[in-house]
Amino acid sequence: MHKLAIIGNPVAHSLSPLIWHEFARQTGVELEYIKIDAPLDDFEQIVQDFFKAGGLAMNVTAPFKARAFALAKTHNPHALHSQTANLFINTPQGLNADNTDGLGLVADLKRLNLNLTGKNILIIGSGSVIYSVLSSLAAESPARIDLLMRNSAKLSEFQAKLNLIQAYSAEVVYDLVINTTPNNSENKLFNEIKHLAIGCLVYDMTYSASQTLFMHAMEQLNPQIIQANGIGMLIQQAKLGFYLVFGIMPEVENLYPLLQGKLNG
Repeated sequence: MHKLAIIGNPVAHSLSPLIWHEFARQTGVELEYIKIDAPLDDFEQIVQDFFKAGGLAMNVTAPFKARAFALAKTHNPHALHSQTANLFINTPQGLNADNTDGLGLVADLKRLNLNLTGKNILIIGSGSVIYSVLSSLAAESPARIDLLMRNSAKLSEFQAKLNLIQAYSAEVVYDLVINTTPNNSENKLFNEIKHLAIGCLVYDMTYSASQTLFMHAMEQLNPQIIQANGIGMLIQQAKLGFYLVFGIMPEVENLYPLLQGKLNG
């Protein structure tokens, strides 16, 4: 029986155990997958104790992805690009870190029939999740990747990572808008967006049972948009993680209605 876990703070809401157990059912892999809600000061010790006790792999969620990168002994390319990790795998050389977030996002965008080549992308926010996806988005050759954030001083940090990054422009018509910020009434960033292409995909990293405030604001701006939430990215990044751990690529299409049903239920 392989021991796996997801660690975060908080982590009770995580759908990852459901996903990984479904992959295990499909593939015949025997695994135990638990949630670990780690106190902020104890992350490193808890990770080390888990692997000393025979753990095979561990997913990492907020707010620990940068600390996970720092803790690992070896790093795969997508972790190196972002300096963050969402997956530990125990190896003879020590903990190996990877980050499947960006590839998972791009895979879900392709599932939604969005070809990013030559497209105008806008990301709302300035959090660490953006680092996780930038290199994968850039690899698809978009025309531009713009950032809309509360603190414009942080723009230079992202530009140091990727020279394709620019500040939001009210003159640009965007083909893809990704929200990484909270859906609450205090969030005024949604109101700053002016132009969306017909058929623009608005993608909220948050997943919920109902239309988010972000999606509603974008629909008011342009009714001819396509709306999607972060469940797809969660599923696709988990598929890649399962492959990295076990060398088997699971099927995922049944997980979309299953997870949305969990939210709706």
